[in-house]
Amino acid sequence: MLKLPVFSMLGLLVAAGCLIALLGISSLLWFLIDSTWLFFTQFGFESLWQDEWYPYEHLYGFLAAITGTAWALIIALLIAIPCGISAAIVSSEIANSLWKSWIRLSMETLAGIPSVVYGLIGLWLLLPWLQTHFHLLTGHSLLAAGLILSLMILPTIMLMAHDAIHGVSSEQREAAKLLGLNWNQTLYRVLLPQAWHGIRSGILLAIGRGLGETMAVMLVVGSLDRMPEPFYNILEPAQTLTSRIGREMGEAAFGSMHFSALMACGLILAMIAVMFSLSAQHKNT
Repeated sequence: MLKLPVFSMLGLLVAAGCLIALLGISSLLWFLIDSTWLFFTQFGFESLWQDEWYPYEHLYGFLAAITGTAWALIIALLIAIPCGISAAIVSSEIANSLWKSWIRLSMETLAGIPSVVYGLIGLWLLLPWLQTHFHLLTGHSLLAAGLILSLMILPTIMLMAHDAIHGVSSEQREAAKLLGLNWNQTLYRVLLPQAWHGIRSGILLAIGRGLGETMAVMLVVGSLDRMPEPFYNILEPAQTLTSRIGREMGEAAFGSMHFSALMACGLILAMIAVMFSLSAQHKNT
C-alpha cells in the first residue's frame, strides 16, 4: 500500500478545504442571484435609491433599510472599536493575571449570549431609558439598535485585539526599552502597529456579525420603513435590511416578487461583506 508523506496528506486536506469553501461561497452567491433575478429584471437597480417599501402596492425601495443598516453599524463601531481596543490593552498590558482571566471570561460570556437575549435586555432596560432621557414616544430607534450592536460586537474586537497585542514578541518589547521608550511610546510605536493586522481582522469580523444580526436589532429598531427626517436623526424608529427580512419573510410566498425583493436584501448584505473582505485583502497586499 502506497504511503503518502504527512506533508502531502496535509496539502491534500488544505486543498480539499479550500475547494469546499470556494464551492460553498459560489453556491451561496448563485442562490442569491437566482432568487433575486425576478426582482431586478422587473424593477432594476433603481430601487436601491428609492425609499418607499409597500410590497402589496409593488413599491420596493431599499434606501431606507440601507440607511438604517449603515447608521446602526456606524454607531456600534464608534462605540465598540475604542472600547474593545482599550479593554484589550488593559487586559494584555496593565491588569494582573487574576483580572486578565476575569476580563477574558466576561468577554467570552458576552460573545456566547444569543442575540435574542440582547434584544430582550434592550426591550426591558434600554428602550425605557432612551424614552425617558431623550423624551421619545417608545424608545425604538437607530440609536437603540446601534447600542445593542455595539455590545454584541465588542467581545469579538476585544478578544482578537488582546491576542494580537499579547502576541507581539518579547524581543520587540525589549528593543523598545533599550531605545529608551516609555510605556506610552512603546504602546503607540511598537505594540499597536505590530498588532494592527490582528486588530483589523477583529474589526472586520465584528462588521460581519453586525451586518448579520437580526433578532436583537429587530426588537429595538422599530421596523419603520421610512427615511429618518433628517437622515442623520438616529432617535427615530427605522428599518434595517436584516430586520426587514426577519419580519416579512414569513409573509412572503416562495417565488413571489415580495420573496425575491427580500432575497435582494440578503444579496445586498452579502455584497457589502464581500466588499469589506476585498478591501482587507487589498490592504494586505
